[in-house]
Amino acid sequence: MRGPDSFIFHTIVRLAFFLINVLAVYLLLRGHNLPGGGFIAGLATAISLVLLSLAIGNEAIHAVVRFDPVRVAAAGLMLATVTGAIPWLIGRPFLEHFQVHLHAVPLLGDMHLGTPLAFDLGVYFVVVGIASKIVFVFAKSTQGLRALVVDEETRYSAITETPIESDSRRGPDASDHPSSRSSPNAN
Repeated sequence: MRGPDSFIFHTIVRLAFFLINVLAVYLLLRGHNLPGGGFIAGLATAISLVLLSLAIGNEAIHAVVRFDPVRVAAAGLMLATVTGAIPWLIGRPFLEHFQVHLHAVPLLGDMHLGTPLAFDLGVYFVVVGIASKIVFVFAKSTQGLRALVVDEETRYSAITETPIESDSRRGPDASDHPSSRSSPNAN
């Protein structure tokens, strides 16, 4: 389902998408010293993706967003875990951080780059991946669409599982569903 078919709406959403992501980068970069960080930046980016899906529709968002949100979340979790574990592996406390200080960076002021930023970046990817996946699945299922595309069904479900959406839509093929087969002891 798409949002209103309005040139103004589409233009405003695309501008808002850009501005929200600029704000997200700003929040990400300042977060380990001031309020902000990977979590709030990830939520901002996820909100921008939701706005974009409202403008172009749930089907078209897969063509624009070519990454699997769950894989992005897994990569972020790996980055955050490695950032915390590397000091521990070299005999330092878990999650000990190391930084390089940059002074008077234009528009940002003093910046401290290092492992806190890498950890926040991991948190950012986890939040973007999980939040956008949840919202996209809920949006599709409330519209009666399949919550997962075919590639995702094979990736995220067991071999014996069938999507709940297939029960009402299968029609003549419903006999393929395990619950519609008669058991051998039924006769």
